[in-house]
Amino acid sequence: MINEGVNYLEKTAIRKKDLINNSILEFYVRAILATLYLGLALVVSLRLGDMFHQVDSPATYFMAAAFFGMALILIIYGGAELFTGNTMYFTVSTIRKSTTMADLTKNWIHTYVGNLIGAVIIAAILYFAGVFKDIPEEHFLYLIAHKKATGAFVNLLFKGILCNWLVCLACFLPMMIKENGAKIAMIMLVIFMFFISGYEHSVANMVYFAVTIAQSGFEVVTIQEVVSNLIPVTIGNIIGGSVFVGMLYTYFARGQEKNSIALEKKSA
Repeated sequence: MINEGVNYLEKTAIRKKDLINNSILEFYVRAILATLYLGLALVVSLRLGDMFHQVDSPATYFMAAAFFGMALILIIYGGAELFTGNTMYFTVSTIRKSTTMADLTKNWIHTYVGNLIGAVIIAAILYFAGVFKDIPEEHFLYLIAHKKATGAFVNLLFKGILCNWLVCLACFLPMMIKENGAKIAMIMLVIFMFFISGYEHSVANMVYFAVTIAQSGFEVVTIQEVVSNLIPVTIGNIIGGSVFVGMLYTYFARGQEKNSIALEKKSA
């Protein structure tokens, strides 16, 4: 079962590589779409979280986390391109020599840039829609953005590792399930785990920061603070997705293949 899942990761990475080589514009549209979807889910998360935050409820983060998994469901089923997931896909395909390090680097750079552009676009859309117009200084959005912007480098790095370990598992494990309802339930639960634990997702943080800056200028977070967050979180996300899921499950799949070959030889 693991072998089948890893084979699917490899084939998907090859399709992504071909898309970049044959239609870079479509790839960028898909990458932008990922952060647009994240932004839509973020609004729901912040609205729910702030209702409980305003009354100082201990259920604040629980409610904010409850439906954030919808973002990944929209991304996966909507055919969007997410940087954090691609750290897993291209690690697998590159280890298996279906793609090269150049393909991996190209994909990660284009996806990251596309996701960043999407974060700016969704922040502008939400600003002109007035979704967070005249929110108070103590709004849940500003609380989270400030907390993320002032984290220590080492803490952010390891929170980034833990985050994308879970996010990539949320992409990979449902591949072994046939029913869509069960797939969606697993995605929701695993993403709930990362959110409620307070881990750091580089692309989600792009959206948090972009929306915050669109609403408040640089009063809540500065560009330097944004960069100081995104650098360690991005590095951590790469390690979490590539090492703890991509490399690990490629290793497991290789072991399964060896066992299968050995069994075939014995039966012959």
